Order: sequence, then structure tokens, then C-alpha cells
Amino acid sequence: MATKKKGKASATKKASGSKNSKKVKRGSSSNAPYILVIMALAAGLIFLLSLQSDSLKNIFGKKNNLKNITKVEVPPDEKKLEKKDSNATVNKASDTIQEKPHTQQLSPKEKEKAATVSAKVYFLYYNEKTDHIELMPVVRTVSALTPVKSALEELAKGPTAHEEKRGLVNAVPSTLKVIDVSIVNNIAFINFNSALEEGAAGNILMNRLDQIVYTATQFDNVEGIHILVNGQRKRFLGSDGISVTGPLRRH
Repeated sequence: MATKKKGKASATKKASGSKNSKKVKRGSSSNAPYILVIMALAAGLIFLLSLQSDSLKNIFGKKNNLKNITKVEVPPDEKKLEKKDSNATVNKASDTIQEKPHTQQLSPKEKEKAATVSAKVYFLYYNEKTDHIELMPVVRTVSALTPVKSALEELAKGPTAHEEKRGLVNAVPSTLKVIDVSIVNNIAFINFNSALEEGAAGNILMNRLDQIVYTATQFDNVEGIHILVNGQRKRFLGSDGISVTGPLRRH
């Protein structure tokens, strides 16, 4: 009986053991899908990490390349050349600033025309209210180099048409020529041609001389004038023999 019980006991143990083993096997087979999923996730994570490491390597590699580029130094010889070039630019700029403008060479006549001043020329005007002939100045542009001679030449040209309409007249003949003028001790020696004595009689000659004297003595360096005709010093002028011995001045 005991032997049979033992046999039954061992048989029951074996049966329970086989049941347990079957349970274990079923448990392991049921966990297999989870293990596969975990392994797949791990493999994917490893793959992503490898890709990220490659991209980081590329980024750091580019940064290193940029650092290498910025650290490239210019050789000493090239630095010297750059300094020389910069200095040359400065020198060129300074040369341009210091360069004097080109001035055109003018002939003596052109220089005389270029240098001009304003001067008064005295014509005659009949004042009906006072019944007197008065000197009336008008402005002309004359040579700054020979202002006295140039002003007297403008006087000989006479008044303009507009000035004539205003009543201005001239006692100086249009044929009058000013040969030359020299100034000594503020006295102008004026050399005229013979036209100075044309029609010179009475008040006409007196008015003519007044026009000449006032036109010539407007300049600071002329206080009076001496009259010459064709280079000869004159003491008397005209048919009436008006005296012009001393320097003629304004009155």
C-alpha cells in the first residue's frame, strides 16, 4: 500500500511539474512580442543617435574650418604691400587736393578787358528850372589798368540813345582821341589829338574842359590835369585863347 501511495505521489508531482513547466513555457511565449518591440525601439534609438552624432561631427567640422579660415594670417611681405598701397592712396588724394588749377594765359588786351572797374563819365544837362547847364554823371565800365584814359575814351563816345532822351548832351567831339596819360605827383598829363580844339569857342570849350576835368579827377590819385595836344604842352586853347597854363582842377 505504501508503495502504491509513493507511486501515486511521484506521479502527481510529475504531473504538477509538467503543468508548471507548461505554465512557464506559456509565460515566456506570451512575453516574446514585448521583447521584440523593446529591441526594435532600442535599435531605432541607437540608429538615431548615430545619425545625430554624424550631423554633430559635420557641424563641428564646419566650425573648425571657419576657425581655420579666420585664423589665416597675411604674410609679412603682403602686409607691407597693403600698407604701401594705403599710403599711396592717401598721397594720391593729397596730390589731388594740392594740385593747382590750370590758369589760361591771357594776352595784354585780354587782361585789360578782364580787369575792369566802374567809373563816372560827366555829360551836360540843361536844367530848365535854373536855366543853367549842369554836369550829369553816368556810370561806365572802364579798364582798371588805365582808368583815366579809359574813362575819357568813354566820354568821347557820348551819351547813349536812352541818355539823350533824358536830355544829356556832350560838348566833347566824338573824334577826340586820348593818346596817352601820365600821372606825376597826383597831376595827370593828358595828351589829346587836335580834335580837342575843334569848334572850341566860348562856353562850348569851357563846358568841354569841365567834362574832361571832372571825369579825370574822380580818381583818388588825380587832383588836377595838364592839357597836351599831340605831345605839346598847351597854355591857351581855342579862338578865344582860354588859359590852361596851371593844373586844371574842379571848381
